Amino acid sequence: MRKLTSLILCLAVSGLMAGCGSSGPQNKMTAQTTGLKDVLESRMSEENSEVTSATSETTLPSPTPDPLADYSAESLGSDGIDYDLTKLSSDLIYAEVYNMMIFPKEYIGRTIKVSGVFTVYYDEAKDKYHFACFVSDAAACCQQGIEFILEGDKAYPENYPAEGAEITIQGVFGTYDEDGATFWSLTDAKFV
Repeated sequence: MRKLTSLILCLAVSGLMAGCGSSGPQNKMTAQTTGLKDVLESRMSEENSEVTSATSETTLPSPTPDPLADYSAESLGSDGIDYDLTKLSSDLIYAEVYNMMIFPKEYIGRTIKVSGVFTVYYDEAKDKYHFACFVSDAAACCQQGIEFILEGDKAYPENYPAEGAEITIQGVFGTYDEDGATFWSLTDAKFV
């Protein structure tokens, strides 16, 4: 019973506070609005009429330029590299690597160059090392990794940097199958 009384009291107080705002036309209610449904319908019709009159009187701003326009013109196809992510801001690099993981077919066979942090994972069950280049967004709260396989017969740790080192890697985006699953990686990769 106390919870119900508290809930009713909170709703009443919030209703009173909502009516105490500015005295503009958007806060005026007519005497016919008695229920919540009536209040909502009244407010929605007021807002719709305000939006309609505002859009008929003003012109809409011109669209902002495409942030990737410089990316495609500047980095695609330069030096045999299809996607040079080293020329992008950290947010765009993170977004592009994320995009590679979501839509991998769009990148198959493309040469990718990316900078990030070197990471190693050892799979004990398969006695196999996996290597990746991790990139972060500008706030460094989100990370996305892209696995790579070096060209030739390279041994770990002799032919690799220390874990956590900043690296730039270049390779061809491809897939490999393992245990019935398909994985994406930069193949024939090299440190640049």
